[in-house]
Amino acid sequence: MRVQAIDHVALLPLYLAAGAAVLALFTGRLAKACMMIGLGTAALAALWVAAGPGRYTFAVGEWHSYVADEAAMGAAALFAGLSVLVAAVSGRQPGEYWFLLAISAAGGITLAGSRDLITLIVALETLTVPLYILVAKPGRDGAEAGVTFLIASIASSATALMGAAFLYAAAGTVHLEGLATGLDGADPGLAAAGAALLLTGLAFKLAAAPLHAWAPLVLERAPLPIATYLASSSKLGGAVAIVWVVYFGLEAGAGTSAGIVMAALSVASIVIGNLGALVQRRTVPLLAWSGVAHAGYVLAPLAVVATAAGRADASTAASAALTYAVFFILLEAGAFAALTAVRTVGGDAARSAELAGQQPVAADRRTPRAGLKTGASQGSDLKAGAGNVGEGGSIAELAGLWRSAPLPASLFLFAVIGLAGLPPALAGTFAKVAVLEVLASSAVWLAVIVAAGAVLGLAYYLPLARTVLLGRGRATSKGRFAIALVAIGLALLAVTLAPQLVLDFTTISR
Repeated sequence: MRVQAIDHVALLPLYLAAGAAVLALFTGRLAKACMMIGLGTAALAALWVAAGPGRYTFAVGEWHSYVADEAAMGAAALFAGLSVLVAAVSGRQPGEYWFLLAISAAGGITLAGSRDLITLIVALETLTVPLYILVAKPGRDGAEAGVTFLIASIASSATALMGAAFLYAAAGTVHLEGLATGLDGADPGLAAAGAALLLTGLAFKLAAAPLHAWAPLVLERAPLPIATYLASSSKLGGAVAIVWVVYFGLEAGAGTSAGIVMAALSVASIVIGNLGALVQRRTVPLLAWSGVAHAGYVLAPLAVVATAAGRADASTAASAALTYAVFFILLEAGAFAALTAVRTVGGDAARSAELAGQQPVAADRRTPRAGLKTGASQGSDLKAGAGNVGEGGSIAELAGLWRSAPLPASLFLFAVIGLAGLPPALAGTFAKVAVLEVLASSAVWLAVIVAAGAVLGLAYYLPLARTVLLGRGRATSKGRFAIALVAIGLALLAVTLAPQLVLDFTTISR
């Protein structure tokens, strides 16, 4: 019997992430420190592996299930780093919290190197399943967010699995390299159906239309640190999965079908996301709806594989999609981390009350009847309850933040301006240039839609930035988590001043 050779160096980042999860489960008060040190070491290990020659393991003939090349290990390091950032802004949490977060990070690291459909889908589910618990904070709103995310995720996973089954039936293999040749002579209808179902199911993780409706509700009602994770690491998982499947698996044998699906998802996401963001008055829903539009920008370069010019230079298109995803996710992580630092988290308030020997009172449990008993007006009580739907608060509540909390306000402004694609936050500018450069030579009509969507985004990003910078009001917090904010701020500054750092590791080739 022949036994597959295993390259343990290629799997080293995954081993370290899994070890961090085990330590987090059994080390009690030291769980957070163990988890952050373990994942930080995993990120460094991924960068070390990326610096050497590409490594391949779990081979079936010439095909491999796991690849540790520069792009994969760069993504793995980013998964681990984003998890450390979320841990840094999470405050005090039970040991199970750190265990679930580390398990999710391990799923992301596995996903980064996945090169077959089974490994890819299992890794994506490992990244997602812990979030079912983490998004469901105590209370009615948390339960609604958890159930919504659970149902939507199960539906998308079933769709992706059905698509994977169709592709296996058409090509006779689940390896992405095998799909590239096996689909060439397969039944076109079966291949097209498989590509459409698989890519639509994976697009859920990126919050791309039409499976986008979960994002505004779940991000608004989840704890802000977990919303940060959903907006960054979880979306990175969706982007990596789609880029890997389209470029390594579908571009050669089902490129036309994949390109049409990507074009439809991209246009729908850009239109729906921008229109949804325009009418928002609360901070997190605005960022969530704009994230739907950014998912469309990520998918747009992949649509050119349906054109002759795009197929001739598919690696450039895939690299542009991954490049935009990395820039966008770093900016989203910065915006949500800054928002987490200046908003009072309900769990922290309850914990403070318990430490003071008081009974914590949830603001969203107050009713008009209680207001009448205490002599308060019914209208004011209803307004107080409505203001606690999510921890992010309204946009108007950020007025005066620049004066009272300059560090988080600076990071938030930099991220918002970057998402708008404006200087001095040139990270967003470089991302959009990378996408438009690909589209201009092969899909001009889609380039026009992307450019129009970017201009429309100014209509909600600039008022948000103006409120933080020039608004008059009282901020509710002086800001927390200074070390974490400085770290993500320096990362954004680095990719702005030296975008080649991102462009190098997002260059994809077979």
